[in-house]
Amino acid sequence: MKTTQEERLTNARIASLQQKAWAKTWQHAWARSPFYREHLRRAGGAARTPIPLKEIACIPTIDNSVLAGNPDAFLCVAPERVADVVTTSSTTGKPLVCKLTEADLQRLALNEFHSFRCAGLKAPDTVLLAVTLDRCFIAGMAYFMGLRLLGCAIVRAGPATPMFSLEMLQRLRVSAIVGVPSSLLLLAGKAAEAGLDPGTLGPRKLICIGESIREPNFSLNRAGKLLEERWQARVYSTYGNTELASSLCECDAGQGGHLHPESLFVEALDEAGCPVPDGQVGELTATTFGVEAMPLIRYRTGDFAAIHREPCPCGRRTLRLGPVAGRASQKLKLKGTTVFPGAMKSVLDSFPQISAYVIVARRDAGGADAVEVRMACDGDPNRALCVLRERFQGAVKVVPEFTLAAPAEIEVLQMPEGARKRRYFVDLRPPAGRPV
Repeated sequence: MKTTQEERLTNARIASLQQKAWAKTWQHAWARSPFYREHLRRAGGAARTPIPLKEIACIPTIDNSVLAGNPDAFLCVAPERVADVVTTSSTTGKPLVCKLTEADLQRLALNEFHSFRCAGLKAPDTVLLAVTLDRCFIAGMAYFMGLRLLGCAIVRAGPATPMFSLEMLQRLRVSAIVGVPSSLLLLAGKAAEAGLDPGTLGPRKLICIGESIREPNFSLNRAGKLLEERWQARVYSTYGNTELASSLCECDAGQGGHLHPESLFVEALDEAGCPVPDGQVGELTATTFGVEAMPLIRYRTGDFAAIHREPCPCGRRTLRLGPVAGRASQKLKLKGTTVFPGAMKSVLDSFPQISAYVIVARRDAGGADAVEVRMACDGDPNRALCVLRERFQGAVKVVPEFTLAAPAEIEVLQMPEGARKRRYFVDLRPPAGRPV
């Protein structure tokens, strides 16, 4: 398969590739999607004359409520051309259903091919895939297909079998692992319990999905530092989104996930829908390129992160995404201050005495947001609470309620039955418009 050498792209070449891809997306969506035909017409477009990509802001954004409200209006192919169905990992309401054609699956594989190349993986590598491939989860399938296209040997261990993973690590010369940071830390703990040093088991690269391992300035957070320390391996942060059927992975420089310009066009917007300056956190809003079944134009992902455009130390000039600060649905308003759970997680992760925790959001009797941190603590809990309150006041400007809990109780909240991945934020607030 002929692939673009992304590390060699100039700014002019990137702009040319994206403009050409945008024209194809416009024409395909106009011709095939009942929703987009009317949506683009209202924006002043015409079938044969796509709006220039630099003027894309004149097209209104959409979000998952629009997509969920009438998904069939977004489908641009006949039902018999659908080759695979995936769902989002939403924790509230029904997950979104997204459909892919065979060509969409090939695009998905190519996207992951480029992402893994950013992390330096090559054909001789053997990669342990500690991610599920079942239950309509796009990530595990995408990683598997991308690694196959790259020519790597793949060990499909899954996320829920740490002892099997350890056995495979001992028996095979695994050079990299793809998995959720908390699961990789758990695997390192199981290795230690078995008398094994994770740093001697072979992997030298950890491709981390689903959870942040970096602070906004790209330094490693506590999870990232622990992973590198325990595995004696380099960690790589990623960002992925089911609806976009795309992901971004950082390179050795660790300065954000590299965009694949033939797959996506990305903006960062404020609440009013205006672009925020580069380096400032905004809501990631994306337009897909090369998607057959369900192309998306100016789709507000609900994820908040900063865009960086300056050339990366690796030499690539592709746009980069900073660590995700949080999701729109998780935004909290505490005593007049807007807070994302990720900021609270950073404070908790920086406190080694906390062995486990979960952040629980509710609405109080007056309809205001209220947050409780349930945690298990090693050592003197009173001293820990005193220090935590000071750190929260300094870093987040508000102090949540703290409750001591048994690790088993926290585990149930983190991994409820049927969960795809561990969660550290549990939102018990009623949906907007419903009474408390």
